Amino acid sequence: MIRVGPGGPREYADAFLRSARRVVQDLCERRGAELDSLTCEVVPGATSDVVVAATTVVRFRGRRCVFRRGIWPSSHPAATRAAIYASVLEECLLTRLRPRPRDDASPVGL
Repeated sequence: MIRVGPGGPREYADAFLRSARRVVQDLCERRGAELDSLTCEVVPGATSDVVVAATTVVRFRGRRCVFRRGIWPSSHPAATRAAIYASVLEECLLTRLRPRPRDDASPVGL
């Protein structure tokens, strides 16, 4: 069982999600994408610490794209981390998405 006190990973994840939902939705509107989901998962790390990973699923240019990055532990406030996350997501969508074979409907990991 993971015990988390005030200001810990779960609270950080909640604050991150509140900020990230706004900036990722804005990104989707500007770039013609559709936000399917945005979630955070708190998991035990390699040591006794915990790790929080955020996962975003968007539809962009006819592809289902999955973007997953660790957000905790972080040296930035949650709102700042959310802005960084959205910026990296945008960069990945614009630079890593390649044309697909006509019959390939598999998700693209960014």
